[in-house]
Amino acid sequence: MSWLTLVGWSWSALAYYLMFSERGRSILSNPSMIPMLAILLFGSLRHVFGEMQALSIIADGITPLDGQFGYGVPEVIAFATALGDDGRDAYAVFQLGADALAPPAFVCFLMAVYRATVQASVVQLGLTVLAFTYFTSVLIANTFMPVIMQNFPEAEAGLMPLYYQLIPKLDLIKYLTHGVAWLVILSAWVWQGFRWAQRRLSQPAT
Repeated sequence: MSWLTLVGWSWSALAYYLMFSERGRSILSNPSMIPMLAILLFGSLRHVFGEMQALSIIADGITPLDGQFGYGVPEVIAFATALGDDGRDAYAVFQLGADALAPPAFVCFLMAVYRATVQASVVQLGLTVLAFTYFTSVLIANTFMPVIMQNFPEAEAGLMPLYYQLIPKLDLIKYLTHGVAWLVILSAWVWQGFRWAQRRLSQPAT
């Protein structure tokens, strides 16, 4: 277990606290949190993308599974095969280390944006459901993908068939819920802007 793992897990626990506690909602409703969390997100992504580029080189140019949208079992097998023994070890370390930083960075930034800028409480509630689904799915996938890598090419013993089927679906859920959340936020902004313009136009001329 690396220090990055400990940082990522601690940050993930904090993200759940910010997601569900009244104190957390109050903190993330402050617009000043948006640029602060954007900086943390940028730093996390820069580190993660650097690691992914190194893993892609080891895998003969194949994009790591984290960067493949809608991958399935064949892609898992192809990537694991291309990595080789040492590369699979490196990917497992990446999943539990550097890649533990990006999910809490993403979800905290997402929550700060919608809590500070989206006015309708029912929309905020729906976005919290999406944030929870995104965050939980990616944490489960990142936790159990190393099991596949450490046991490859074994795919039939114990829970391995479940992991091979479940993890790609969780990563797909990760992308879809994150994308839908941002579409909802953009739609809320457009609606709020429209309502603001309506109120301005309805004001009597002075």
